[in-house]
Amino acid sequence: MYDSATLHAVQQQLARATGFDFYETRLAEADVDPTAIDSWEAFRELPFTTGPALEADLEEEPPTGSLYEESAMVTFSPMGEGLAPVFDTREDLEHQASVNADVFERVGIESGDRVVNTFGYQLFGTGYVIHRALEDLGAEVFPLGPGDSEQAADVITEYDVDALIGNPSFALKIGDAGGQVDTFVGAGEPFTSVPGRRAAVKEALDASTATDYFGTRHIMPVAAETDAEDGLHVVDDYAIVEIIDPDTGEVLGEGERGEVVVTHVKKEGLPLIRYRTGDLAELEQRGDAVVMPDGVIGRTDERLKVKGVKVYPESIETVLAAFDGLTGEYRIEVDQNGSTDHLTIVCEGAADEDDLTSELGDRLLITPDTVELVEKLKPGDSIVDNRY
Repeated sequence: MYDSATLHAVQQQLARATGFDFYETRLAEADVDPTAIDSWEAFRELPFTTGPALEADLEEEPPTGSLYEESAMVTFSPMGEGLAPVFDTREDLEHQASVNADVFERVGIESGDRVVNTFGYQLFGTGYVIHRALEDLGAEVFPLGPGDSEQAADVITEYDVDALIGNPSFALKIGDAGGQVDTFVGAGEPFTSVPGRRAAVKEALDASTATDYFGTRHIMPVAAETDAEDGLHVVDDYAIVEIIDPDTGEVLGEGERGEVVVTHVKKEGLPLIRYRTGDLAELEQRGDAVVMPDGVIGRTDERLKVKGVKVYPESIETVLAAFDGLTGEYRIEVDQNGSTDHLTIVCEGAADEDDLTSELGDRLLITPDTVELVEKLKPGDSIVDNRY
């Protein structure tokens, strides 16, 4: 899926990463020689990096862990029940700025444009990373952060702002307050994976384009749309993506749904190799581009198999969010009649049952046998599996 030039860059990244005790130990335990990674097939022999492994490393060598590199900026990211540090060297910050500037240029932001940035600057530093990229592009940045939607709308109107970057839910509030821009870039929460959400944001902001951006604080960007609004294109000069079966770790083929695994292509501080994100998506090849066509559609934390199909409950939430009459609360019930599974999804609120069933079937890759709408869900578990 990725070319030889990307493989060469990954080989160089492996050489950097194995200078850290964390990777040196893990590769030795897996009996993998990083210098022998001469193909993408060999790359798949590298062990995965997981959140619990990073947490354990922090506990063993507090407060930085063994992946510490003297940095220009230290920010934080949620991990487990606490926060984990993220280290960015000066070279990291410059590379992120350049790569993100290219991403924003592809969505239609130009040098000289005025851009409101509503991501936060403190603690997590996301707003700062975005800000540097916009400066690199030559844009004029308004660092408003995630504050007052009415104030943001007023600034957008008074200064004739061209573009807005931030959470889609906050963008809707800004649009409701009268803010209008030509271009919106949404990140930080499900966006284009929610049916109808892009159209709603575009209408609220009177925007010509509204594009999705996917990244974690550890790796940003991972993938982003272009102004064609045609799915998340993996930003392979910064990161590569694999999709794996979350149970077996097997790398899945094109169009198969599974867990997103990300590897830095170039990173000095906190380099991540085959990092399991827990996010759910699919990949497809379009010419030279590797694309996540439906965006990030849920999490893999909980899953169950129904009629031979893996069902990811959290992906249901992105479907329910598209129906105004639903509260978002739901329960999955799985029963068995003989050898046949029966899938029931109970949703709280009001919606067209046929439309809801169709959308759930498209997202889950299995059509529920029954969709039940109730005014109020009874207290209890959100997943009830009566087969065992």
